[in-house]
Amino acid sequence: MIFETIKALATARNISLYTLELALALPVGTLKTWNQTAPCNKLAEVARYFHVPVETLLG
Repeated sequence: MIFETIKALATARNISLYTLELALALPVGTLKTWNQTAPCNKLAEVARYFHVPVETLLG
């Protein structure tokens, strides 16, 4: 669920997941591993990047 929401936000803003991972200094492929859970501090960084509340990413 988290990954799908992040992917949708990235697609809506025409940003690749690779670009997002680079911008947040995440290892390549990290976002795909967040299908069930994500590290809280990194999830907050993603929310800030997209200017949305963390709850938006959690669905």
